[in-house]
Amino acid sequence: MRHIAQRDLRNVQRVLIQLAEARCLSLNIIWKGNQYTNSSERRGQVPQIIVNHISVGSMASLDAWFTSPNNKVSSAHFGVSKHGDIHQYVKLERMAWTQGISADRIAKAPAAIVREKGINPNLYGVSIEHEGYDGNLSEEQFEASLWLHRYIRDYVKQEWGYVIPFNREHILGHFQIDPVRKSSCPGPKFPWIRLYAMLAKPSWEEQQMEQLRLELQATKAVVADLEARLAVMERDHHLSEVPDWAKASVNKAVQQGLIRTPTPSSHDFFRILTVLDRKGLL
Repeated sequence: MRHIAQRDLRNVQRVLIQLAEARCLSLNIIWKGNQYTNSSERRGQVPQIIVNHISVGSMASLDAWFTSPNNKVSSAHFGVSKHGDIHQYVKLERMAWTQGISADRIAKAPAAIVREKGINPNLYGVSIEHEGYDGNLSEEQFEASLWLHRYIRDYVKQEWGYVIPFNREHILGHFQIDPVRKSSCPGPKFPWIRLYAMLAKPSWEEQQMEQLRLELQATKAVVADLEARLAVMERDHHLSEVPDWAKASVNKAVQQGLIRTPTPSSHDFFRILTVLDRKGLL
């Protein structure tokens, strides 16, 4: 039994190590924002949507524009390069200037959540710019963007207690907010089907956490079984009353002065007295 428990605990330890290693291998977010990067207060709004964009340019031009003193009109929370690098320009606690629209166009937005909330989408949105022109993401870029979506969800959950649903109503493209000025953003080749499919699946870390949960549950069952067996053993070795089948033999031993107080004693002790009595030794 002890061997089984040790084996299960080793399995749990192995999963914990793998999970720690996975977190160490997580992508790094490089801070690029500066004093010129545009942003505003969220005015008490919680981030509820993630909006995908295309930069229509290089990552270098994106970095330069979002940190330029001449830029008085736009910004984004994140940018993802073709190589899979992630740059951050605005803290999630603040509103980036990415997908704002005029009040008269809010009611005409294709995205239901934009129409329902009726306020500037920047207030409750998180924006991701993707380096490129048509939305055709490189494999490294797609994997980084997928990781970033999950990072944003986890960050918002931790800071605001709200979980952004990974569905078509909350993972949007700029065209779903502003179909007039941004009718093709984030590009005709943006991998929407694959993105939604992958977001619907648990991440590697989530799979490992589930495995860890199951292994912990199994280990708890083993420990509970061991504790139950130990309790039986302790009970057998600390009987507070003489078993009926041993009373005659115990009485003989007391009468002969071999023992003074028969309890508490173990099950084995009473068995020995019974055997001695049957052998005519008492």
